[in-house]
Amino acid sequence: MAVKFNDKADQFEKLWEGETPKGYNRTKSLKFRQYILEHVRQTRRPLTRENAKKYWMGTLQEELRDAEL
Repeated sequence: MAVKFNDKADQFEKLWEGETPKGYNRTKSLKFRQYILEHVRQTRRPLTRENAKKYWMGTLQEELRDAEL
């Protein structure tokens, strides 16, 4: 389970920075950031990298579910 968590965290970091096998792609990173931050905005949370990562990892959704109960 810890390995999967690290893979997903690494994937987030690479997408956030726009890292590709051929180098860095600024357009790709901006597109990913816009996509993730739009989902964070819909949860009415501050638009921060931390909240974006929580959304990507699934912890933000868990927090929202727990808050509803």
